[in-house]
Amino acid sequence: GYKTPTPIQDETIPFILQRKDVVGSANTGTGKTAAFLIPLINNLATKQAKRVLVVTPTRELAAQIQSELDIFKERMNVSSALCIGQMNIIHQINNLRRDPSFVIGTPGRLKDLAQNNYLHLKKYDTIVLDEVDTMLDMGFINDMKFLISHLPEERHSLFFSATISKEIKAVMDQFLHEPVSVNVKTRQSAENVNQD
Repeated sequence: GYKTPTPIQDETIPFILQRKDVVGSANTGTGKTAAFLIPLINNLATKQAKRVLVVTPTRELAAQIQSELDIFKERMNVSSALCIGQMNIIHQINNLRRDPSFVIGTPGRLKDLAQNNYLHLKKYDTIVLDEVDTMLDMGFINDMKFLISHLPEERHSLFFSATISKEIKAVMDQFLHEPVSVNVKTRQSAENVNQD
């Protein structure tokens, strides 16, 4: 049902296809999730990526990314696991044993699974940190640093945040390699978001 890309998709997708590290600054409701999922599915299909780890601050956002991924990966050989707190960990462990192409989760649960040897971070050569500013506000800085420190040195890193503070810049400098910045912050996000 996509006719034309949104500005974040238009600017971000070509860089992700080239496996360039990206810092994306965009509001909620601008099509950011598709901006990274569509090219990453392509990178998996063309063997430019092995596995993708998507880290989000909330269970709700993780579930939303998972449901969008389910639509995009239909009829493709792409598996995924959703790893979030307050959900049955046994089911998540069983999904991880199937060695999924995508793992989407919250920092605390991902760290827990990694420390217990169910999630092998060295296998993930692509990582997406989504809504980094929210993750910092929620106190996930140490969990994020733990996850980053166990990833391969050679990796493709995508970093999305509505704002770039000094703390976020410090994480970026440690985490990204010659990133491309894409800034499409507008005041229009309210037009695309229904609030109930």
